[in-house]
Amino acid sequence: MSKLHIMFWGFVGLFSVFGHAGWANPTSEVVIEFLKGEGIQVSSGAAAGYVPDRVCAECHADKAESFAEMGMARSMYRPAKDKIIEDLDAMPYYHEPSQRHYTMEWRGDEMWFQRYGKTADGTKIDEFSVKVDWIMGSGNHVRVYLYQTADGALFQLPLGWYTQTGKWAMAPGYESANHDGVLRDIHQRCIGCHNAFGELSERSGMKGHIGLYPQDLPEGIGCQRCHGPGSEHVYRAYSGEGEMEDLRSAIVNPGKLPRERLYSICYGCHMQSNVAVNAQLRLGRDHYSFRPGEDLRDFIMQLDIKEAEQSREERFEINHHPYRLEQSTCFIQSKGELGCLSCHDPHVKIKPEQRAAHYRKACLSCHELDDDGLPAIEETEATHPQIAATDDCTTCHMPERRTEDVVEVWMTDHRIVRHIEPEVERMREIESVDPVVERVFLQNPNSGVPKAEASMLQLMAILDYSKNKMDFAVRDLEKLLGQTQTPHFEPWLTLIEAYITNRNYAKARQIAAATLKRAPDNPKVINAVAVSLYATGEKAQAIEILKKAAKEMPDLVFFRLTLAKFLAAEGKLDEALHYAESVVDQRPNQWQAWALIANLAQAKNDNERALEAYLRTLEIRPVSPAIRKKTVSLLQAEGRQDDAARHQSRLKP
Repeated sequence: MSKLHIMFWGFVGLFSVFGHAGWANPTSEVVIEFLKGEGIQVSSGAAAGYVPDRVCAECHADKAESFAEMGMARSMYRPAKDKIIEDLDAMPYYHEPSQRHYTMEWRGDEMWFQRYGKTADGTKIDEFSVKVDWIMGSGNHVRVYLYQTADGALFQLPLGWYTQTGKWAMAPGYESANHDGVLRDIHQRCIGCHNAFGELSERSGMKGHIGLYPQDLPEGIGCQRCHGPGSEHVYRAYSGEGEMEDLRSAIVNPGKLPRERLYSICYGCHMQSNVAVNAQLRLGRDHYSFRPGEDLRDFIMQLDIKEAEQSREERFEINHHPYRLEQSTCFIQSKGELGCLSCHDPHVKIKPEQRAAHYRKACLSCHELDDDGLPAIEETEATHPQIAATDDCTTCHMPERRTEDVVEVWMTDHRIVRHIEPEVERMREIESVDPVVERVFLQNPNSGVPKAEASMLQLMAILDYSKNKMDFAVRDLEKLLGQTQTPHFEPWLTLIEAYITNRNYAKARQIAAATLKRAPDNPKVINAVAVSLYATGEKAQAIEILKKAAKEMPDLVFFRLTLAKFLAAEGKLDEALHYAESVVDQRPNQWQAWALIANLAQAKNDNERALEAYLRTLEIRPVSPAIRKKTVSLLQAEGRQDDAARHQSRLKP
């Protein structure tokens, strides 16, 4: 066995027993056992130390009751008939660009989604049906729908309900003919902002770990997302141990934090400069590791973009509240004193009849009135237009306008302006267009991120945005890693996956050992190493690595999918079919596994199974012409000429 083989086997053998320490459990065994005796479960794993938010309501009933009216409390929840605001009678919805029909309906107490096409004779084709497991979004503006597979993965469905217009339309990002269909997975960052933390496996929020979630996730953002894990606080309250000051010190009171750390809580989810290029976790951090009281800059590096066709000041997206606020003269001149809490109490929803007085009061905490009771203007000759004493300042100076990334929605623009553009311009209907990104840069150059790390994170963001297709970013990241001795695996994983995407397997092989050394138990690292070995001739070793990984991590279907592909290529059809079948047992929407099953079954002359698998593939992913052509051929061979003609009609000339 060569030295290289020994090196790989040494590292791979470690992944089941060695790994990063992760984020320490902040809760002692004494606390956990005591609360268990009180019937209170304490979370462990990636988000440790949290208790069910209902426990908070036992002592803070007034706060819990008022918070329940906030959109944050309704950020994610199970479908229920008493929560329905949608018009289900307006079905089906037809999307012209993709030429597909969509429906939502109740089947007993379950909400079901269906998507299908129609042939010229009106026959439904490529029917995909699935139970809706979760609704994401408060419904104040939009609600989208998720389903969960047996292995715990969450996927978004293409349909959305838009409350302001009272209509169904495609969910954000699905407006064009070319979209993700039913295969857009819900990333850890989505759950990290849209919901309270549940029982998540250790290090499940790290880069390269797959987003798998328990079936009993919390429903909605709760108290502890802003106040921190509550187990120690609840323990002291229930046990009576310590003084009142000890009880208070065991939970975060955001109002007593320094400004930077206070607004780190809000900005963690609401400071998004653009939807195109994602902010990047600091090296060594995971998506669930931020705790109230920390400085956000130690958790995440915010990035901004320069677009080809519009300026930073013109961009307006749905999650732009502090991003736009910080562009305001009011914010700049306040030297940061103006912030989210100047106008918003996160526990209290302002009633419509109270809005004008509430926001006017906030404005007049800084602005003065002149002798006529009108807002004073600094210029000597200027006077404010006549308004009533009860008018709302925000109507003119923070008007609503349509968002560019969710085109069916309009939101309050938090960039406070003196002169506004006409309503007809702000609210005109627009098309969803992907921004053309010319440059990616640090949103805050003074964030304190070390220069080398900042450069790595920028390059990683560019590769993420471009799906690893920016050659200069690959070269620059390769050069940077050669110049630095970072102990972190994240940039190495990004680089090896970029090499594989671009079929540069030799270079992937060259850095495989260095990548694996830094993260010997990371699923994506192990898979990338196996792919690089297989592609450079070490086929038996690659297969053994994947078999070991599949056995050690049975919840992760992608090991078995890669393994099935390799075994099929080696002519081991029965073994490949076994692994592919096991993939769809856990994740029935894995279209690549279904396509492989179909090919393998056809190779084994099992045309019935092959046809079944091809049809399942098209239900999940109806845009594959290669699969469609194979389906047509099999249908013709089986004498099903009418069905063959219907599928033939779905192929473009």
